[in-house]
Amino acid sequence: MEKAKKKSIVLIALSLLLFVAVLSLMIGTTTNYAKALDNTTDETVDPNISTRGIYTALSISINGGNGKVWTTVRNDVTIFPSTVIVIVELYSSETFQESHLNMKLEQKVQIGDLDLHKTITAEASTGGVQKYWQGRTRYKVDNGAWKEMSTGTCLYSANGDFIRVE
Repeated sequence: MEKAKKKSIVLIALSLLLFVAVLSLMIGTTTNYAKALDNTTDETVDPNISTRGIYTALSISINGGNGKVWTTVRNDVTIFPSTVIVIVELYSSETFQESHLNMKLEQKVQIGDLDLHKTITAEASTGGVQKYWQGRTRYKVDNGAWKEMSTGTCLYSANGDFIRVE
């Protein structure tokens, strides 16, 4: 019985070690001390931040209603404590644009550390006009490289009601 118990403990320990190794390979590590290009300032990230977390997953969504459209980023998963810098941008255009570069920046918000299960939202009024909208986020986990995600371009009515994804 004791031999079976030891074997189970060893198998659990090996499984946990394998899980951590796979997650580490998935995200990789980097010592690239990138700069976030801000529309108003040139912010440099502290190169003394060390990589502490193993894995972080963020999600982005876009919604609307009551004459507004908003995009929200959520920290869904963080394994081990990490510093998660997040910049959220909301863009609009009266004509379809595939890229945010050809759209008007409506609002930009940022946070120095988005904690697990917390959200950050950028919101703007439709101005009573049917428009195309796109939410975008740029984020950095500890001293890792900057990453980005987008909602894609979506059409919302003048009231902020979703019409379709383009």
